Amino acid sequence: MGLNLQRNIARSLLRAAQHLLIEVTDIVSMEYINLKGLEDSGKRMNNEHKGIKIQCQNNHFVTSGLNRDFGYEIRVLSKERLEIHCQKALIYLIDFIIDTKAVIKPYQTIAYYSWILKLVPHTDFYYDLWELVNDEGLFAEGIDYTAELISSQEEECTKRGMRPYFPTFGQKLAISKGVYEGMDCDGVRYPSPDHMTGWYITTDLYDGNIDSLMVVHYYHLAFKRPDLLTYLALPHGFRFSKYASNSEAWFDVKVFSNN
Repeated sequence: MGLNLQRNIARSLLRAAQHLLIEVTDIVSMEYINLKGLEDSGKRMNNEHKGIKIQCQNNHFVTSGLNRDFGYEIRVLSKERLEIHCQKALIYLIDFIIDTKAVIKPYQTIAYYSWILKLVPHTDFYYDLWELVNDEGLFAEGIDYTAELISSQEEECTKRGMRPYFPTFGQKLAISKGVYEGMDCDGVRYPSPDHMTGWYITTDLYDGNIDSLMVVHYYHLAFKRPDLLTYLALPHGFRFSKYASNSEAWFDVKVFSNN
């Protein structure tokens, strides 16, 4: 699609999204997520952060000292290949709780980069970290899928020399017919209002009629097309093609500079 058409689409989708926006509450803000950044995944995390210890106890990584600021400690179920990711998740939560003085309620959902977690009471003193596992709102203990997804998105950005710019569950994107059905597709990310990811994803069924595009939540796409998620943390200006025969992503300076 041409740049003028893309800008017209963006304006039309913004008007539509203002009427279709569904509030996703009790999550970390998009600004915090994308300013926070990711720790170096090649390094083992220290066992103390901001005066809060992180210890391994009975197959969990557990904070020690967070109760002074939060009233509870947090545990995350550990598996051998996820040790660093478990520690990174706890560091993220430590930072968020201390930096923002957040008041977190039992069973509250927390945006963790491009996925969503929940703090589930374990005892009167501990919260366990659970992750969303389906689009019906089911959560399960641990961060297995979350860690795999974020690692793949980080890797996709890092090999192109870019810092990830994560979409969040409360944001939306525009798709054409055929995307949910698993067809080959092309994506492009434009600078956009905060409630939009900036992604436009189309298949060969797209006929150029902007009224045929659907404005959908990121989380719906996340479960309908998990094969696309690897690319969706690429910053504004990037394109990708996802075909059965091959897949690729690249930066298009015209997309970034003409907005």
